[in-house]
Amino acid sequence: MNEETQQTDGVGLNLPPPVVDPDDPLLIAQTLTYVTDDGSVLLSFTSAPFSFAFKMRFFLLEAIFVAVLLYAVPIGAHGTVVSISIGNLFAVAWFWYNSVRCVDITSDGGLRFWIGNIELDVPYDKIVGIHRLDGNCGIFSPKLIPHRGLLTNPTDGVAILTSVPSTPFWAWPRSAGRPERSLGPFRCPRLKIVFSPAGGGLNFIREVESEMHHNNENG
Repeated sequence: MNEETQQTDGVGLNLPPPVVDPDDPLLIAQTLTYVTDDGSVLLSFTSAPFSFAFKMRFFLLEAIFVAVLLYAVPIGAHGTVVSISIGNLFAVAWFWYNSVRCVDITSDGGLRFWIGNIELDVPYDKIVGIHRLDGNCGIFSPKLIPHRGLLTNPTDGVAILTSVPSTPFWAWPRSAGRPERSLGPFRCPRLKIVFSPAGGGLNFIREVESEMHHNNENG
């Protein structure tokens, strides 16, 4: 029986063992993911899914964009094609830059925001206020401009006001201890984040206030 097994195992191609490239980008990304998940997250709130009405409007706008391109190319309106394409690119980039993927309540005494491809940690003592938002506009909150994020559910969201300087879209967040960005007398506005947490804005506010109160008692 063992001889038959050995003969069967020997049939086929004798492939060399797989070689693991330490510079493989996918391997590095997986490693960073595991390192980042250090067990400090107590609760995590993802953004609520976009409503059907928002998805339909987005689909119609993109359909109009494609229709204009198909009409403009044959008549030689190349300037119009380039302008509309660049505008569409900036719109997609804006949505990614303001996409609040999730907000974590950490055991370190703060909130961790995942916005686009940037991670921001804001301690509790830097949070000025948290209040509920409800309205009809999900992309902009006029009273809070400039702000990061958007309301995926326009009727239920939260606004988190901090004393942390906001980061320009062309720059990465500054490391701790470095001076704040400034241009003469002008400084970056304070960071304000708007998003619609899955599970409701009131539930998010209650959980954050409870953790802040617990952190103050233990601090």
